[in-house]
Amino acid sequence: MPDFEIPISQEEFEKAGSKFLGVPAGSKKGDVFFRKIETGTLDWDTPGTSFKLPTTVTEGTDKGHEEKLSFGVSADAIWKGKAIYKAITGKDMPLNKNKKPFIPDGALDGKKAVGVWQMVENKTASSATMPIYPKLVDIYPADYKAEAGLGI
Repeated sequence: MPDFEIPISQEEFEKAGSKFLGVPAGSKKGDVFFRKIETGTLDWDTPGTSFKLPTTVTEGTDKGHEEKLSFGVSADAIWKGKAIYKAITGKDMPLNKNKKPFIPDGALDGKKAVGVWQMVENKTASSATMPIYPKLVDIYPADYKAEAGLGI
Protein backbone atom coordinates (compact mmCIF):
# COMPACT_ATOMS: atom_id res chain seq x y z
CA MET A 1 0.00 0.00 0.00
CA PRO A 2 1.41 3.46 -0.88
CA ASP A 3 2.13 6.24 1.61
CA PHE A 4 -0.60 8.83 2.01
CA GLU A 5 1.12 12.17 1.46
CA ILE A 6 -0.67 15.19 2.88
CA PRO A 7 -0.58 18.19 0.49
CA ILE A 8 0.70 20.86 2.91
CA SER A 9 4.16 22.24 3.66
CA GLN A 10 6.22 21.39 6.74
CA GLU A 11 5.62 24.93 8.03
CA GLU A 12 1.84 24.61 7.59
CA PHE A 13 1.94 21.21 9.29
CA GLU A 14 3.89 22.52 12.29
CA LYS A 15 1.55 25.53 12.69
CA ALA A 16 -1.62 23.43 12.44
CA GLY A 17 -3.64 23.16 15.63
CA SER A 18 -7.13 23.39 16.99
CA LYS A 19 -8.69 26.81 17.23
CA PHE A 20 -9.96 25.67 20.64
CA LEU A 21 -8.09 25.14 23.89
CA GLY A 22 -7.72 21.46 24.76
CA VAL A 23 -10.09 20.47 27.57
CA PRO A 24 -10.88 17.12 29.18
CA ALA A 25 -13.57 14.95 27.60
CA GLY A 26 -16.89 15.39 29.33
CA SER A 27 -16.33 19.07 30.15
CA LYS A 28 -19.61 20.83 30.86
CA LYS A 29 -20.97 24.34 30.34
CA GLY A 30 -19.50 26.56 33.07
CA ASP A 31 -16.35 24.48 33.67
CA VAL A 32 -13.26 26.69 34.04
CA PHE A 33 -9.67 26.06 32.92
CA PHE A 34 -6.49 28.04 33.56
CA ARG A 35 -3.35 28.29 31.40
CA LYS A 36 -0.16 30.31 31.68
CA ILE A 37 -0.11 32.90 28.91
CA GLU A 38 1.86 35.76 27.43
CA THR A 39 0.07 38.82 26.12
CA GLY A 40 0.56 40.38 22.71
CA THR A 41 0.04 43.93 21.50
CA LEU A 42 -3.22 45.66 22.40
CA ASP A 43 -5.17 46.99 19.41
CA TRP A 44 -8.64 48.19 18.56
CA ASP A 45 -11.14 45.40 17.94
CA THR A 46 -13.84 47.86 16.88
CA PRO A 47 -12.29 51.36 16.78
CA GLY A 48 -13.71 53.58 19.50
CA THR A 49 -15.79 50.74 20.94
CA SER A 50 -13.57 47.85 22.05
CA PHE A 51 -9.98 46.65 22.35
CA LYS A 52 -8.58 43.19 21.67
CA LEU A 53 -5.64 41.71 23.52
CA PRO A 54 -4.01 38.70 21.84
CA THR A 55 -2.66 35.96 24.10
CA THR A 56 -0.51 32.87 23.61
CA VAL A 57 -0.44 29.84 25.91
CA THR A 58 3.16 29.33 27.06
CA GLU A 59 3.17 25.85 28.64
CA GLY A 60 1.68 22.38 28.41
CA THR A 61 -0.12 20.62 25.60
CA ASP A 62 -1.78 23.88 24.54
CA LYS A 63 1.57 25.70 24.21
CA GLY A 64 1.35 28.07 21.24
CA HIS A 65 -2.47 28.27 21.28
CA GLU A 66 -3.48 31.83 20.41
CA GLU A 67 -6.71 33.55 21.38
CA LYS A 68 -7.79 37.15 21.89
CA LEU A 69 -9.75 38.71 24.72
CA SER A 70 -11.86 41.76 23.90
CA PHE A 71 -13.21 44.43 26.22
CA GLY A 72 -15.33 47.50 25.69
CA VAL A 73 -14.30 51.08 26.39
CA SER A 74 -17.68 52.61 27.27
CA ALA A 75 -18.45 53.71 30.83
CA ASP A 76 -20.52 50.53 31.29
CA ALA A 77 -17.90 48.18 29.82
CA ILE A 78 -14.46 49.47 30.85
CA TRP A 79 -14.59 47.55 34.16
CA LYS A 80 -13.21 44.52 32.30
CA GLY A 81 -10.32 46.55 30.88
CA LYS A 82 -9.54 47.97 34.32
CA ALA A 83 -9.41 44.46 35.81
CA ILE A 84 -7.25 43.08 32.98
CA TYR A 85 -4.83 46.03 33.16
CA LYS A 86 -4.44 45.59 36.93
CA ALA A 87 -4.03 41.80 36.65
CA ILE A 88 -1.26 42.18 34.07
CA THR A 89 0.60 45.24 35.38
CA GLY A 90 -0.25 45.14 39.09
CA LYS A 91 -1.26 48.82 38.83
CA ASP A 92 -4.42 50.83 38.28
CA MET A 93 -4.99 52.15 34.78
CA PRO A 94 -3.45 55.64 34.66
CA LEU A 95 -5.17 58.91 33.80
CA ASN A 96 -3.70 61.36 31.30
CA LYS A 97 -3.38 65.12 31.86
CA ASN A 98 -7.03 65.52 30.77
CA LYS A 99 -8.10 63.07 33.53
CA LYS A 100 -9.03 60.42 30.94
CA PRO A 101 -8.02 56.78 31.47
CA PHE A 102 -5.51 55.40 28.97
CA ILE A 103 -3.32 52.38 28.37
CA PRO A 104 0.28 53.41 27.68
CA ASP A 105 1.73 52.11 24.43
CA GLY A 106 3.38 48.74 25.08
CA ALA A 107 2.14 48.50 28.69
CA LEU A 108 0.60 45.06 28.08
CA ASP A 109 3.07 43.70 25.49
CA GLY A 110 4.81 40.43 26.29
CA LYS A 111 3.53 40.15 29.85
CA LYS A 112 3.13 36.87 31.71
CA ALA A 113 -0.32 36.14 33.13
CA VAL A 114 -2.87 33.37 33.62
CA GLY A 115 -5.67 32.99 31.08
CA VAL A 116 -9.10 31.87 32.24
CA TRP A 117 -11.20 29.82 29.84
CA GLN A 118 -14.79 28.84 30.50
CA MET A 119 -16.96 26.35 28.67
CA VAL A 120 -19.71 28.42 27.04
CA GLU A 121 -22.68 27.67 24.83
CA ASN A 122 -22.02 27.83 21.09
CA LYS A 123 -24.66 30.06 19.50
CA THR A 124 -23.39 29.73 15.93
CA ALA A 125 -24.25 27.47 13.02
CA SER A 126 -21.63 24.91 14.16
CA SER A 127 -23.47 24.35 17.46
CA ALA A 128 -24.74 20.96 16.29
CA THR A 129 -21.21 19.56 16.17
CA MET A 130 -19.83 21.57 19.08
CA PRO A 131 -22.64 22.71 21.43
CA ILE A 132 -20.18 24.08 24.00
CA TYR A 133 -16.59 25.27 23.63
CA PRO A 134 -13.81 26.83 25.74
CA LYS A 135 -13.68 30.63 25.47
CA LEU A 136 -11.04 32.96 26.93
CA VAL A 137 -13.08 35.04 29.41
CA ASP A 138 -10.56 36.66 31.77
CA ILE A 139 -6.92 37.22 32.67
CA TYR A 140 -5.48 36.82 36.16
CA PRO A 141 -2.07 37.86 37.54
CA ALA A 142 0.88 35.62 36.61
CA ASP A 143 1.24 34.40 40.22
CA TYR A 144 -2.40 33.21 40.44
CA LYS A 145 -2.61 29.62 41.68
CA ALA A 146 -5.68 27.67 40.61
CA GLU A 147 -7.11 24.81 42.62
CA ALA A 148 -5.69 21.39 41.80
CA GLY A 149 -7.28 19.74 38.81
CA LEU A 150 -8.46 22.93 37.14
CA GLY A 151 -5.80 23.15 34.50
CA ILE A 152 -2.51 24.37 36.01
